[in-house]
Amino acid sequence: MTPEQYAAVFLALLGNEPSEPAFPQLLNGGPDPRYEVSLAPCTRPVAPSEIDGQTVVCGTVSVPEDHGDPDGEILSLAFIVYRAHSLAPVSDPVVYLHGGPGGGTVDFVSSVSFFFDHLRGRRDVVAFDQRGVDASGPDMDCFDTLAANVGEVVDSIVGTDVPDLEATLISGCIAEIEGRGFDLPLFNTTQNALDVRAVMSGLGYDDYNIYGVSYGTKLALEVLRTVPDGVRSVVIDSVAPPQIPLYDTLFVPHAQSIMNTFGPCEADRDCAEAYPDITQRFWDLLDGLQEEPIDVDGVEIDGETLFTIFTNSRNDWSDPTTRGFTTYAPALVTQLEEGDVTMIRQMFQGILPPQPSARGALDAAYDLTPNEVALAQAFVNALDQIDLASQTAAQTLSQLEQDFDAAGAPATLGEFFDDALERAVAALPERADRVAFARDYLNLRFVAPRAGALLDLVQTHFEDTAQQRLSSTLALLDQDDIERVFELIAVDNAVLEAVVEGEFELMLYACQEDFFGGFNSSDGFVTTIESLWNGPRHDSIAHGKPFGPLCGL
Repeated sequence: MTPEQYAAVFLALLGNEPSEPAFPQLLNGGPDPRYEVSLAPCTRPVAPSEIDGQTVVCGTVSVPEDHGDPDGEILSLAFIVYRAHSLAPVSDPVVYLHGGPGGGTVDFVSSVSFFFDHLRGRRDVVAFDQRGVDASGPDMDCFDTLAANVGEVVDSIVGTDVPDLEATLISGCIAEIEGRGFDLPLFNTTQNALDVRAVMSGLGYDDYNIYGVSYGTKLALEVLRTVPDGVRSVVIDSVAPPQIPLYDTLFVPHAQSIMNTFGPCEADRDCAEAYPDITQRFWDLLDGLQEEPIDVDGVEIDGETLFTIFTNSRNDWSDPTTRGFTTYAPALVTQLEEGDVTMIRQMFQGILPPQPSARGALDAAYDLTPNEVALAQAFVNALDQIDLASQTAAQTLSQLEQDFDAAGAPATLGEFFDDALERAVAALPERADRVAFARDYLNLRFVAPRAGALLDLVQTHFEDTAQQRLSSTLALLDQDDIERVFELIAVDNAVLEAVVEGEFELMLYACQEDFFGGFNSSDGFVTTIESLWNGPRHDSIAHGKPFGPLCGL
């Protein structure tokens, strides 16, 4: 961000900017009465990049659950609009269609702002969560399913293998949500495509451009096929065309990244001599670690974990500590074969491989005159100061935003009670008792907020001093405080909820659209993996997950 942008955010947070809304057409329900708009605060953090209500606006657009029956049930799709930086923007924005299915985007205001800032020179950028996904599916949370499996979900989070957990959660979610009245077959790509046009109409855009990623490319193609009105241009990134058995081939690029990691060494005479047959040794190492994992400072490394480390290090552009990883891969394999964890420990610490920097370049320079050294050192010092000042400004603005939000919504007795409840649960001596509490706590998600339900929870799970203290605090709560406690029930369990719904949101679409007549199947997945190697298939390298069983195939 530039100093001017930081200053704009700072002044806005202090209330010294004009209060005129940046999106006046959305304040009264939006310009299209078929798709009513309701504005709401954006998910924090918004600063330091944005100003809620001025550079960015959030809310929901109401769309039919079935576009063929516009007078039927209604869904609320959560959106973000990022305002163009220009004072005279063009009228056709860019709409981002996220991947997954089930990727979601609305809860990540700052991240989306960073990714698409380059498109905002002359255009607004719109992002929304597709139907049934994240912020667009709050009434589709599978809390009953989570409550019934909370112990197993917690086990999976801490790394314990829980067989068939995903299938159990998916089937449970289906039954729970259908029991709540949702017509799940309507959560499909055809209805999603109609949602795209509805969202853009609801926000007042006649013409627009599409940027789709992964599943978003399939959705973009469906928009062109079924409802192309107003589409000016389409960019499809990481294409997932519907005619390709995608789920059969998900493992292929991961395996190719491994082959490409060791390929340069195999082709280089000196490297091949120093690390002979290094590709096969890597696969053999995975098999060995799958049988006998090693411990690295409390982290268990088995074959699956090491495979993930290699593929992520090769492909994660956002992690600067992995740049240049290929150079070190053969040596890392050799060390692990010998039980030496020095290099992988350095990876975990973020110091392998060495990262390029201005100071490192200066230290490596030679044949510089004293004057050149002084100028270069001054330049490096200036870079350090700029970086420090930028970090300080960003941290200050983020904290200022938090402080203003807290001042606008001060802590209540409801939050005090919830904190006390959390401490009391942590003090329960037996895991079984904590799991039992969690089940009942989660089951309150869809109960009308009332003090009696909380009192029953306290009396069921606590005794003596803890029960007396919680009951006394509960007696002080008014109805607003009680409603706040019930709001926190959802917030407190967001991590657990993500585990339950992560695969469900994906399979909600995939099972309906991508698995039929042998097109994408467990057998096809295994056949694809076996075709990647001439030799015998190794269990650890074939670990990629076939999705067919999750669809009952």
